[in-house]
Amino acid sequence: MTTLAIAGWRIRLECMLPAFGEAVAARYRDFVVPDGAANDAWVTVALDPDIPSGEWPARPVTRQGDVCLFDMPGAYGRIALGSWQTDLRLRRENSGSLLEHFLKSLFAYLAFHRGGLLFHAAGILVDGEVFLFTGESGSGKSTVVSLSPDRLALNDDLVALRPDGRGWRAYGTPFWNVQTTRRSGQTAEGAVAGIYRLAQDRQVYLEPIPTAMAISEVMANCPVVNVDPIELPALMNQCRELVEAVKIQRLHFRKSAEFWPMLHARSIV
Repeated sequence: MTTLAIAGWRIRLECMLPAFGEAVAARYRDFVVPDGAANDAWVTVALDPDIPSGEWPARPVTRQGDVCLFDMPGAYGRIALGSWQTDLRLRRENSGSLLEHFLKSLFAYLAFHRGGLLFHAAGILVDGEVFLFTGESGSGKSTVVSLSPDRLALNDDLVALRPDGRGWRAYGTPFWNVQTTRRSGQTAEGAVAGIYRLAQDRQVYLEPIPTAMAISEVMANCPVVNVDPIELPALMNQCRELVEAVKIQRLHFRKSAEFWPMLHARSIV
């Protein structure tokens, strides 16, 4: 058995496949914590050679009442939102990427139901503050991380957010882009200083985003939950709380680190 702690939430993994369990513990070793404390969710992973290996679905996660069904080629899982008892069946043992997809889906719901969010953004820690950079694939999130080699990156794709009474905090997660190898800050955390929607440009400047548009932008970057119609009203309220607490702006930038002095100056004004 392996227990992971991500943003303070604990997920217990019980792999019925010993070799696979060892590989999982090694893959997530920076997030492994000792047993003993109460867990927020439990996952049982087992082998089932009868799971079909069909086409990649448009929506891997669907909803039936309080149960989320995870259905992908070579994997099938269930997430019970009430008890947080979940199970995942895999067609083959070497299915680490499918387990990660399942964990992302589970964590997206878990964070949301605990008052936080799994957020599609690169997060970079500077002097105890985290700057979040959002945008669709190709907008420059990984580029911003590569332009910041002297700063700790919490992640270049998915960070966890949770309110702390004074604002919001951002936490690193193990859910990086596959090709990324430098992950030195993935267990770091810090107060959210700002959220920046990336726009590649020839000039470097900040542009305000109206509140309604900012809420929509935040919702668009909350994967899994934002396509669940049952959760949308509550998600909108949660995203509004984030927007009211954290300034969201559009960052026009070019492939240069010259935007950092401007962001840092704005965060301490």
